[in-house]
Amino acid sequence: MLETDWTQISGPIWYQPAHAAAAIKLLAAAETPRRAAKAVVDIQHVVSNDHAGTLWPAAVPAAAVFLRVIKERPGEPRDYALAALLDWWGCFKPEAEHPTYLDPVTGPVEVTEGIMRQVREAAPALRRLVDDSATASRKGIAELLRCLDSGWTTEDD
Repeated sequence: MLETDWTQISGPIWYQPAHAAAAIKLLAAAETPRRAAKAVVDIQHVVSNDHAGTLWPAAVPAAAVFLRVIKERPGEPRDYALAALLDWWGCFKPEAEHPTYLDPVTGPVEVTEGIMRQVREAAPALRRLVDDSATASRKGIAELLRCLDSGWTTEDD
C-alpha cells in the first residue's frame, strides 16, 4: 500500500495516527475480501468524523488508498472504498481547525481539493473500470466520476 507517515499529518485530538497506520497495514496484509473491507472501514473512521460530517487532513492520503483499492481489489473491498468516497462527497467538509493537508510533494491543499485531486489522477483507470462490463461496481464508479465533474459542493455552499 501507499507509504504515508501518518504521524506527520495534523488533525484534531481525535485523530490517531497509529490507528491509521495499523488500518493500512491490515489492508495490505488482508488475505480475504472481508478483512480488506473491514480495513477500509477502519481507515474511513480514523480520518473522518461521521457525527460532525468532517474530514481530517489524513482523509487525503486515505482517499488515495481507497482509489487504489477500487482499482485493484474487486468485490467487497472495492464496494466499501467506493462507498466511503461517495459518502464523503458533497456531504462532508474539512474540520474547521484543520482545513488543509500538507502534501509532501505539492505543499498545502484544502482537504476536499486534495481528495478531488486524487480522484482526478485516478480518473483514467476509473473510466476503464466503468467501460469493463465485468466490473460489478460500474454504476458506483460512474457516480464518483460524475461527482468529480460537478465538484465538491455541500448544502451550505
